[in-house]
Amino acid sequence: DEMFSFKYSPGKLRGNQYRSMMTKEELEEEQRVQREQLAAIFRLMKEKSDTFGEMSEGDMKEQLRLYDI
Repeated sequence: DEMFSFKYSPGKLRGNQYRSMMTKEELEEEQRVQREQLAAIFRLMKEKSDTFGEMSEGDMKEQLRLYDI
């Protein structure tokens, strides 16, 4: 018998379930990368407002909440 068994189920775990499995260092690194990626996305959207329309940072954060980000 294994003390811990993890069965991978694609699409079944929510973000908070993955976070609970991470070490503190992994979680900090994940958050750092996420901040960098979101900043890059926001910059691109501002630069290409003719394509994406005008969107404030608050608008973008509200949209990201829909995806548990």
